[in-house]
Amino acid sequence: MKRLIILFAVMLCVANAFAQKFSYRFNHTPLADALTQIARQHPDLHINFIYNELDKYPVTATIRTNDAYEALRQLIGLNPVSVIRSGGRFYIEALQHGKFIYHGRAVGSDNMPVAAATIMLLAPKDSAVITYGIADAEGRFSIPCDRRNVIAKLSCTGYITTYRSCQNFNCGTIVMPIHAVALSQVNVEAKTAAVYPDKTVFIPTARQKNASQTGADLIEHIGIPQLKVSISGNISTNSGSPVGIFIDFIPASSDDLKAMRISDVRRVEYYQNPTDPRMQGYSFAVNYVMAKYEYGGYVKGMGVGNLLSYSEQLLGIVRLQNKKMTYDLMGYGFNSDHEHNGSEFTETYRLPQPDGDIKTFDRYSKTTSSKYSHQQYFAAFIATYNSDNVQASTRINGSIDRRPDDRSGTVMYTPADYPASDYSSTLFNSSKFISYNGSYFFSLPKSNTITFTPQYMYSHTRRNSSYLENGYAPILNNATDNTNLFRADLKYSHDFGRYGSILTLIRGIYEYNRTRYNGSVESLDKAKTSRIGVGANYSISVGSFRGTVGFGWDWDRLQFGDLTDKPSAPWFDLSLQYSIKQKHSLSTVFHYSTWAPDPSYKSRNVISATPLLSYTGNPALVPDKSYDLGLFYSWYPNNNYSFSAFATTWIMGDRYVFDYEASPTGILRTIKQPLGSFSQTNYGVSATLRFLNRNLVFTGQISHSLNHNGTPYNINHSYVDWYARIRYYLNDWNFALTYISDQGKPDGSINGVWVKSKSDWYITIGWANSNWNLKANIIDMTRWNWRGDRRTMRSKYYDTVEQVYNGSSHALIQIYVTYTFGFGKKVTRDNEPGVSGSAASGILK
Repeated sequence: MKRLIILFAVMLCVANAFAQKFSYRFNHTPLADALTQIARQHPDLHINFIYNELDKYPVTATIRTNDAYEALRQLIGLNPVSVIRSGGRFYIEALQHGKFIYHGRAVGSDNMPVAAATIMLLAPKDSAVITYGIADAEGRFSIPCDRRNVIAKLSCTGYITTYRSCQNFNCGTIVMPIHAVALSQVNVEAKTAAVYPDKTVFIPTARQKNASQTGADLIEHIGIPQLKVSISGNISTNSGSPVGIFIDFIPASSDDLKAMRISDVRRVEYYQNPTDPRMQGYSFAVNYVMAKYEYGGYVKGMGVGNLLSYSEQLLGIVRLQNKKMTYDLMGYGFNSDHEHNGSEFTETYRLPQPDGDIKTFDRYSKTTSSKYSHQQYFAAFIATYNSDNVQASTRINGSIDRRPDDRSGTVMYTPADYPASDYSSTLFNSSKFISYNGSYFFSLPKSNTITFTPQYMYSHTRRNSSYLENGYAPILNNATDNTNLFRADLKYSHDFGRYGSILTLIRGIYEYNRTRYNGSVESLDKAKTSRIGVGANYSISVGSFRGTVGFGWDWDRLQFGDLTDKPSAPWFDLSLQYSIKQKHSLSTVFHYSTWAPDPSYKSRNVISATPLLSYTGNPALVPDKSYDLGLFYSWYPNNNYSFSAFATTWIMGDRYVFDYEASPTGILRTIKQPLGSFSQTNYGVSATLRFLNRNLVFTGQISHSLNHNGTPYNINHSYVDWYARIRYYLNDWNFALTYISDQGKPDGSINGVWVKSKSDWYITIGWANSNWNLKANIIDMTRWNWRGDRRTMRSKYYDTVEQVYNGSSHALIQIYVTYTFGFGKKVTRDNEPGVSGSAASGILK
């Protein structure tokens, strides 16, 4: 770690040596404040101006130059302000003066801002020009004037000249109709992807948005090479890492992506190790930038039905906005019923006997009948306030979830030391939760920001199970858990201009689990987990290079019953990114952190699963260590081709892991720490190719995974998987054929289970117009059995081989229908509501 810190420090020194003297980024900053910042950081630069004259002009500019005069001209832009250089001094003076300020915003008929529009203020009597102003990148203008009751004349190339009588100083939003002009055919192709040091920006086409029902669909149609989207809509990186989802920088869930209005998406931004405090520390993030509106709203409904393996889902959202406030109300319902859940489960026992021998036998159980259902209902309300300097979001979520699962089957033993018999089992899981999630961002003067993200969740969980096998006593396990979770992050950031930016943070977590067991085991478990952490990140951008280094410390308090541990550990982040001509991106990342164990792993109770197998927890568990290393490359030569390559490694140290202890009468699954390390390496390439005016699109990926699972399993796996998709667009229709190879992966790091899934192929047919969007997935129509994943585990005393039965690989037809109805002048932001996940229960399982 010392070498990494020294290396990064050397790189910073080299970067600063080649840094340009004036390097700034301003976003809607008052010109007077921007000049004050430059003057303060360059005391040798003598800048003279009157603050009160210039604070009315907002500037949005990126400055990178070594010349002081050029830096000031880049800053002022089109504002009516003069720059005079006399000797070593610079005089900045407003060309307009007046005791009144007329302000407003110019937008086109498509509700997009009209940047650089000319606004002339005319005398009502003779239309003489009194003064003028220029709109900024957001269409906003602010013009000093000494006259009342003027006429505003707005003009810009491509728009019809528009007049507005200004009875007061707030001119409001002025719509300039687009000027349709008959031109000779001109082929102009805008870039749909651009690489920057801190992000990659994708501009979706109208065809891609029209074909998409959800935000996840849009990523799939864009073909972002660093990301992949599962058929269920889950978004991850090519290497399988989780991706944070944001809509206008407000956290979003998969349900938010279903509820969003796709036609409002202006661009999609992909971040690796973002420094924006609103990104909540995600290593990878996607942000949807939405169109801005004045007032109005929309209604959207979505229905999903699965045929052959029955399930149905209904989602609806209503959005209303008044000025800077947006209100959303969303409801969701899901129901699934089928009778094909089950497994063929072979267990191999090697039990040491008192005489020193090892008794080896197999226990084979098979499900012969089952009935499973799943019902989930939730509602969400969200209120959002947006202004130039404040973004505040408050959401309240509530959910009810019920999952009864009844099975019966047969049990046989080889050799037949135990008699064959029948069994029946019942399992009922239910949960209710309510949560509050806040996201509050404040942009302060002088390039400072504060971000506060509080969270509270309460969940009530019940898990009741019974197992009856002929010849043995019934096994009854009932558990009820109540969990309270508090979480809050407070972040402060400051931008030093060409010297980089710093982010400091303090975070706190408190979780209290109260779990009562009854049935075969009677007990009450109380677990309290808390963490206080502090840290800082420093980031610097020099030309096309960006580097970030972060360091902090976490203090944990883990209390289970009368046992208390107080571990503490540092965390460290390092990322380097380099972009070339907005076409190439090369980056590397390293993370080190610790993770507190789930409270459910700390129970002392011994729970019986079958007459021969029981399991327990370990109250002495402490956080394990996690090391992540990644290397990523992307290339966008033009709008028709894009490529991505990646290599990642994840290593766990001080791992807590399931271990199986044998006795003459059976197996007890315990949790021990520390045991052997766990590592996973994944590398591969992906590409998107477009032909026939981008109507024909090929997408594919191939990757190789290496997995090591140390003591007590001591096993290595190697696996190659790939997928390919061909899609064709025909007017309002789109057709796709997708093949996904079989895959192998570990079932987490705490156990030794290796999961092998089947290959899948499916045909997608979609049609859409401005309001309706219909899609059908025809999946695995050549496979009519209910066999799903195959799960294997080998250990010293106990092995398992399980063939799972469900509908995951059975022939399936999915129907998706969405209808969206908009009204008013579109809303300001699409920060859609969604249900946050409930707090994890403390029930041992």
